[in-house]
Amino acid sequence: MQFPKLTPLQSRFAASLAASLILVVLYLALSNPHFAYAADADSITHEDHNHPLLLELQGDGDGFEDFDLECKEEEGIYEPEFVGIDRGIVGRAPADITALGNNAPRPSNINAGDTQYWVFPNETLWGPLSPATPGLPSAVGLERRTLNDDEKRIRLDLESLNEEYNAELDVDLKRRQDGGRRKRTLYITLNTCRQPTANSTNPIGAPPQLQMYISHSERNRWPGPNVNDQSVPVQGGFANATLNATGAVYIGVAAPNNTDFSGIYNYELAASIDAPYHSYESETQNLFFIDSDTNSALLVTNDTTQANPNETLYQKWMTIPPPFSMFAHNENDSAIRGIEKSYCGMKLNAQIVANKDGQNTGRVEVGMTNRGLGRKPKEQFHIKSLNGSSTYYGFLAMDGNSTNAGGGVVGGGGQIWTAMNFSTKSDGNCQLLFDLSYCSEVAYAVPSNPTTFPNIADLKALYDDNARNLSRNFSYSLQQIPCNTTSSAQYSLAKNCNDCADAYKTWLCAVTIPRCHDFSSSLTYLQPRNVAQTFINGTTPSASSDPSFSSANQNTVYMNSSRNPLIDTNVKPGPYKEVLPCQDLCYTLVQSCPATLGFACPLQKRGLSWSYGVRDPKGDITCSYLGAAYFLNAAGRSGVSAMTFAIATVV
Repeated sequence: MQFPKLTPLQSRFAASLAASLILVVLYLALSNPHFAYAADADSITHEDHNHPLLLELQGDGDGFEDFDLECKEEEGIYEPEFVGIDRGIVGRAPADITALGNNAPRPSNINAGDTQYWVFPNETLWGPLSPATPGLPSAVGLERRTLNDDEKRIRLDLESLNEEYNAELDVDLKRRQDGGRRKRTLYITLNTCRQPTANSTNPIGAPPQLQMYISHSERNRWPGPNVNDQSVPVQGGFANATLNATGAVYIGVAAPNNTDFSGIYNYELAASIDAPYHSYESETQNLFFIDSDTNSALLVTNDTTQANPNETLYQKWMTIPPPFSMFAHNENDSAIRGIEKSYCGMKLNAQIVANKDGQNTGRVEVGMTNRGLGRKPKEQFHIKSLNGSSTYYGFLAMDGNSTNAGGGVVGGGGQIWTAMNFSTKSDGNCQLLFDLSYCSEVAYAVPSNPTTFPNIADLKALYDDNARNLSRNFSYSLQQIPCNTTSSAQYSLAKNCNDCADAYKTWLCAVTIPRCHDFSSSLTYLQPRNVAQTFINGTTPSASSDPSFSSANQNTVYMNSSRNPLIDTNVKPGPYKEVLPCQDLCYTLVQSCPATLGFACPLQKRGLSWSYGVRDPKGDITCSYLGAAYFLNAAGRSGVSAMTFAIATVV
């Protein structure tokens, strides 16, 4: 048969049509679409090997929900686990396990011998982070920055982007190494708030600590003393565990049995994906002792920032409400033993609490100050109503994150620092003074007498006004010096008149307002004063009871009188001992001022040791200097201790 001859256009059309038909056939063959078949349902029922079993169960009348697939596996019950799905979704958690929320503390009472169980669910683990709340202006002790604000912002932005990029790389790498399983940091913390009491009046040690156990496995949802994946020690009422969690985390809290104590424990347990809800700082105390009298003490924190006074950060620290709190407790009282690292434990059991439930208790006055070496911001605590001749533990603390506290707040459970200690005086003739108007750097105990000066404000004014009046003649003399002249005409290329004025004021306040200590103290660096006077209680000192009252000492001027005559005529403190001013105060005065003013220091073995003391390199206050705090300020200025001057003596 002869086919008709096609034109070129018809040939191309035929080829295209054939190719299209072939492609349609191939598509239908490969795509395997699900066409509906008009088949009876029963005709395919028995092709599913599970259907006969289901039909049998239905035929027995037993509901499908009553059917239980059991599989013994290491004496446990099989429960399905799916990646990314919590057990609480695919099955019901036991009634004796309590769920924890993010930053949602759960207080609980527990009897000795019992164990309580908790779970941080998978859906909470992978939930959103909590919103940040305002905190401190900067990290405590932040180093000084020399960049301007724009440079700081640019650098912080770059550092933030770099950290985010590196974090993403780390997460991606760890995910590949872990077979694709995601991990999230989980912080679990515990505070013991109350503990059992001793059955005897002389208990041996503190009650035994609670015990915390953690499990990551669904096979061990009841971790405890006998079955646990991870044991977390509770020390001083505080426990902290930081985990890389992939799913629900189970927690057990056990109270040990002990026949020497009775009563319940009360604790607070919290978990957070943001940061630890409770905190304890074991490396530093961050609280320092300045001085005390018989019934009060003055303490300060370390510098909160190294920023300069003209920087915004410095001003923020000086103007914020005092962010820290503190606890104090007599060392002879055992009520806080075993809970000294717990914020809620100290809040409920310490004898002295600066703030309770956001309110000042009245026993501690707090405020921000820049007094001290370097004049940096810090917080001070004036603790009142203390016992004389007593030693106390002091704990710096923070309620929540300093601006907010409680459930839902990141770090809302509070923070506590390791303990320091301080002691009160006993003789009653040393009075703690601070915040003077002229001698603003003075903050220590001074010679006093509660009979002649029952009002502390009057005593403060007496010392401060006397120093101010004495400074006037110096100011007149300094005005005769050509201070505002060319450098070649100035008295020194290293110092100027401002340096001289500062050095004079520092020296004047230190020598006219002496630092007072108990006469009964045996510290060797103290200088006895007024040994020929009677004590403020009217008793007469005896040389037989104390060699300091020998007739020779009573006839020695620097021992039978005070450095400042005003003290003996107006205050009349009786015998006391003085912490001598530091030698470097006198040396700095001589170095900073023009020689024409005639300042000089005593010579070695010619009055120097009677008038001035030497700093201790370990931080003990063995001589008086303005801004001193025990074991906070390093002692000594290098290069000045060996200098002597052979001009008129300055005392």
